[in-house]
Amino acid sequence: MANITGDRMAAFIATAKDRQYDAAVIEEAKRCLVDWVGVAMGAVDEPVSRATVETALSWQAQGQGRIFRGPLTTPALAALCNGTMGHAFDFDDTRGHAPSHLSSPTWSAILAMAGEQDIDGAQALSAFITGYEISAVLGDNDFGNRMQAAGFHPTAVFGRLSAAAAAGVLLDHNADQAAHALGIAATTAGGLTTSFGTMGKPLHSGKAAMDGILAAQLATRGFEAARHAYDADGGFADTMLQTESFRFDGLEFTAGQSLFDNSYKPYACGKLIHPHIDAARKLRDTVAGREIVVIHCQVAEISTKLVGKPIPSTSLEGKFSVAFCIALALNGYPVMPRDFAMDRVADPRLRALTERVELSVNPALGRYASILDITLSDGDVLHAEIRRSLGNPDNPMSWDDIRAKFDALVEPILRADAPVLYDALVTIDEPGKLDRILELIA
Repeated sequence: MANITGDRMAAFIATAKDRQYDAAVIEEAKRCLVDWVGVAMGAVDEPVSRATVETALSWQAQGQGRIFRGPLTTPALAALCNGTMGHAFDFDDTRGHAPSHLSSPTWSAILAMAGEQDIDGAQALSAFITGYEISAVLGDNDFGNRMQAAGFHPTAVFGRLSAAAAAGVLLDHNADQAAHALGIAATTAGGLTTSFGTMGKPLHSGKAAMDGILAAQLATRGFEAARHAYDADGGFADTMLQTESFRFDGLEFTAGQSLFDNSYKPYACGKLIHPHIDAARKLRDTVAGREIVVIHCQVAEISTKLVGKPIPSTSLEGKFSVAFCIALALNGYPVMPRDFAMDRVADPRLRALTERVELSVNPALGRYASILDITLSDGDVLHAEIRRSLGNPDNPMSWDDIRAKFDALVEPILRADAPVLYDALVTIDEPGKLDRILELIA
């Protein structure tokens, strides 16, 4: 049976140590690292983070994997905890072409293993770029979008592959070991979009990181899996899409070019909501102090399924409610993690405005576009359109934006050490900086 897809990915992993990267690719990998560490550190005290850490520590596993702001444990459990923290706010970067959050599971696996592996920052970057590229290429060509429409959360699926690939680079896998690790990752992949708005969604990221390390470690010890899983009838792709014969054709892996399609989040909620927040912010000053009758928001069809919760009753549900996030933006809130606290969700003023939002599907509208019309009691109708939300590659956040986001999340936790950590992250490929990062997150 053909193993073309798995063998191509395995060969790419096995040759990572021989690759050189452009400075721009390294910069993008560092941007992913800074953004992810910021959102993970900011979420160390979230309920989902505490529950995950307490459970992991109850296993009393020994190892050199560092839990953010916590003790040491085995790398797989540290990755579980840190990967869950990294997605707890739903504020981590996203790949728009294949809607998945790849930095959180991939960097979680790498930093968790760094305490036990004799690696430096340059090797960590190479592992990340390799893992990201594997999952980005596999998820393109509409495969990730179709998987999401079928009910699978792409982060939970592709995150396992990227974490397994990155861990394999750190463990110096040959092609045979890498192929088996990818086979293990394929058969353990899963995660349902019905978990959106619950603690299950951030767990997808943490479990992907944990399972990626497990897959790589098993393969190192001779564990054999279905190397043909990616090409088999009824295999990985067919199962995820519930089709009979999907094939990955002509996959080409580059030295990190997929990173230039990555996007970052200015708002702490589902990415599909971001264009509607941008539109509401455009109208905020004009609508201030005036009575709103109805807010008509045109959305892509997938938004009604994933972020269409009408009246949220919990903080996490609020992150997946277009209506609530529009209400936040129109009231001048920046849509940061604090804005999803229960006092905001239960605010009668915000709730009343949320109830005035009506969603309608526009088949011609892109996932990251919005058309918003607000009808006022005086008869005026305010109109705003967003063709590409802030944070996407063609409407990017700058390094200054990323730094401001990082500072807002990390300074309350690390105080004076926040800028020290930032500097260590952006110079991770300099001697001693990876060790310094591990010290600062302890």
